Amino acid sequence: MSYLAGGIAGGLEPWEEEYGRGITQALAEMSLSSRRIVMHAVGLITAIEVSNRVSINVLLPDLQGNVAGSSDDVSWVLILYNLGFVCSIALSYWMTRVIGARRHLLLSALLYSCGAFGCFCGAHSLSLLLISRVVMGFGGGAFLVRGVILAGILFPGKGRAVALFWLFLEVNIFQVIYPTAMGWISDTLHWNYAFLLDFPFLAIGVFLIRRYLPRGLLFLRSERAYVDSWGAGLLIAALSCLQVALSRGERDEWFQSAFIDCFLLVALVCFAGFLWWDWRPENREPVLHLRLVWRQRPLRASLGIVMIVGAMLGAGLFVLPQYLRTVQDYSATQTGGFVSAYTLGLGMGAIVSLRFLVARLGGAKLVAIGALIMCGACVNFIYTWTPTTPTWVLAISAFLQGLALGPLLSGASNLATGQAAIVDLNDVSTSFYFVRQLGNTLGVTAATVIFDHRQTLHSARLVDVANRLNLTVQATLAQYAGLIARGGGASSNPSLGAVQLLQAGVITQSKLLAYIDIYLGLAVLSVVILLLLGLARIKHVSASMRPHFHWW
Repeated sequence: MSYLAGGIAGGLEPWEEEYGRGITQALAEMSLSSRRIVMHAVGLITAIEVSNRVSINVLLPDLQGNVAGSSDDVSWVLILYNLGFVCSIALSYWMTRVIGARRHLLLSALLYSCGAFGCFCGAHSLSLLLISRVVMGFGGGAFLVRGVILAGILFPGKGRAVALFWLFLEVNIFQVIYPTAMGWISDTLHWNYAFLLDFPFLAIGVFLIRRYLPRGLLFLRSERAYVDSWGAGLLIAALSCLQVALSRGERDEWFQSAFIDCFLLVALVCFAGFLWWDWRPENREPVLHLRLVWRQRPLRASLGIVMIVGAMLGAGLFVLPQYLRTVQDYSATQTGGFVSAYTLGLGMGAIVSLRFLVARLGGAKLVAIGALIMCGACVNFIYTWTPTTPTWVLAISAFLQGLALGPLLSGASNLATGQAAIVDLNDVSTSFYFVRQLGNTLGVTAATVIFDHRQTLHSARLVDVANRLNLTVQATLAQYAGLIARGGGASSNPSLGAVQLLQAGVITQSKLLAYIDIYLGLAVLSVVILLLLGLARIKHVSASMRPHFHWW
């Protein structure tokens, strides 16, 4: 019983003893080689999901033109995936308790594969593409949180730190390779063929999980497994309506639209109903276990920080490829190279933080360091971004942005989960990933809204200046007209062509200024994180790795 008893004063309750015996028996039946194979199989599927989620940003400009959608329409490719993802995380541990980890992983892999195949088939159908992204996100939401928890189950004690190191290393290797690979496929063949890249690795991972992960079903403390369908339904309805309202709010003028008012009201009612239902003592196995989570003071104190870090992760990764494709005019393959530099920095920052810095500094100091680096990286973008910024400057800037996120993510995780009791880690970890991904979704939504608003504002100001026909504008038009007259032939219209070139320049410059405004907001959020750290007064959290409590 040492597997669970460590660190719990007064021993274990009967149901904890029963679960502990089950875990001990399952571990005894698995050889060390089988555990390693299972860990690498789960890591492989997790790496594919994370890498695809990062790399899809590279394909968005090609996807937008192919399905004849606006920038707002294409942002739903990310938003709906994140919606399915965050719902999946919220239900992840509950589904594992009901159907078991093995069945849950296999079912999630099936849903993810169906969604990926739907994206491949939806090359010319925006509706099919968006539906497939929801399915794909719901399947993919289980892998990362389950992989982290399985690392503690298969390798308890000090072995968990090593298992997590190899898990994140496997994920980061794929994150570095995948963006360039998917960009190359898009340039060489077509953007939808990039989704086929997932299937060989998914097949290998599913085969190994079926072969080596023991069969089993988690039976709850009662004789029958309890399914909290009301809690799951209310939570999904609340998140879905809230996401639709936030995403459509700017276009439909917020509270002036009955459509937005209706969705916000439904979201509020459903979320209030979910809180009431999840908190009731009669609800034996609620979806999120809010009663338990609320007792975790470090998690309560760090929720704002975790959500902001998630928002910075989502917004930054959404904006960077858009700038490279629409302002700098890089190809998908070249943009994938920049995203690979970003993920290389993220991987290095996360691995170094996990391996060396968390134990020495603690979560709060690590978050502060990450916030300072992120603020510097955002300021660097603000002052170096132009339509002709050199490639090497952009590559270094992307690397620094990823490097800053490494300690931010690792430190936030330590703040939220580092002091949780062993038997509470599943619920606490699920809540942490849920809040982080919810922040990611809100970050992408906010970036889309801010971009549309600021681009319109900057375009109006630039056109207003151009209408004054000052000397600079006149000289620019004369240069454009001269170029067209020399190279366009007798049938060309130099005056009209000059105006069109000036208009294209205004559009490019307004996009650039809008992207810079978003990064100014990210720099401000970095400062907000530092202020929240001071207000929360979070104590140093030991980085000793505790095993996650779980059953097959």
